[in-house]
Amino acid sequence: MTPVGQPQYDRRDIPLMSIAGTSPPPDRRQFHLYAGATVVGVLLTDGQSADVVDVRGATASQVALAHAEERLAALLRAHEYTAPAHVAVQAVRLRYGLDRLARGSLHALDARRLRIIAGRLTVLHADAAFKLGEPDAARALAAQGYADGQWAGDGPLQGSAREIAAVAEFYGGRPAEALQLARDGLRHVSGGPVRARLICQEARALAALGDVRGAARALDVAYDLADMIPVEQWGSPGPGFDTFHPVEVSYNATTALCLLGRPRAAEEHAQIAMPRLDAMNTPGFRSVIRLDLALALVRQGRLELDRVCALATEAITISWGRTVASASNRADELLAITRTHGDVRDVRELAAFIREWQREGERGIARDVRDVRDVRDVRDVDVGP
Repeated sequence: MTPVGQPQYDRRDIPLMSIAGTSPPPDRRQFHLYAGATVVGVLLTDGQSADVVDVRGATASQVALAHAEERLAALLRAHEYTAPAHVAVQAVRLRYGLDRLARGSLHALDARRLRIIAGRLTVLHADAAFKLGEPDAARALAAQGYADGQWAGDGPLQGSAREIAAVAEFYGGRPAEALQLARDGLRHVSGGPVRARLICQEARALAALGDVRGAARALDVAYDLADMIPVEQWGSPGPGFDTFHPVEVSYNATTALCLLGRPRAAEEHAQIAMPRLDAMNTPGFRSVIRLDLALALVRQGRLELDRVCALATEAITISWGRTVASASNRADELLAITRTHGDVRDVRELAAFIREWQREGERGIARDVRDVRDVRDVRDVDVGP
């Protein structure tokens, strides 16, 4: 059964005449080369040409796979500041092209390479679905990405799929499920970037469950792992399969300590994370860390309301026009807690500001989700951008 959120296609062969407008040659090997060549067009963006990659000695299918890898890498670099719906649309289109390519004859190594690319795209799509507030789709897509990793025997892909699923469960208020998923992901990676990211999710889940010692141990391990990752593998914060930025540890430490009711300790880690995040184009991370601090401070009582309102206002301003589930959920929690302080003008103004941001975001997300579903419904058409 095709998981929720995955494009559903008829498994019949697509007539090549409808794609290229000419008939393929009769030789079987040439037929498959021809079929692969038609998919290259699907995987190229406007204005790209096949000579971007070194294609000497490569089959048409290998050229298509190389371009798919290039576009996946571009999505990974830009996903944090790109609209989640755009990421989802591109992931669906690329996966559709790969599904078409898989119907041909592929060497075993190329088939494995294709499945890994497809799995990574699906995991990235799962992250986008979570940000769009579609948790069921995120779970199904993460499960599909995990299955792809299992088929290919790719540990980092399996671990990354579990990590995204853990994030969705954590922000959905199910820390026990998040912990289970993170620990299952750890079975597949003995070290490196994906293990560091999974340890961070383990720490946050343990903190949400009130396990102070467990969370502290996990954070110590995460900091140690981050120290061992070379600079060339830092990448940008967020989903990744062979990169991890050390700032994610202090970011997650801030969240964990806020959940444990240790705002002063959380601020120490935030002082490490916030300047680095502010130097990057990472609006989601920058907003959530401020909202987490605001939540921890407001639980300390009325004396911190000025700082709470200032942090929350800054967080919403950073993410204006880009509402994602993690930030919106935190904002809802803040509204619920500050409701008892409705006699304070700054609190009332903050509540109005948050509601307007969420209304604007809901309108945009509804439109974006429709766009994604339109692409999911595509059948035998050219899905190149």
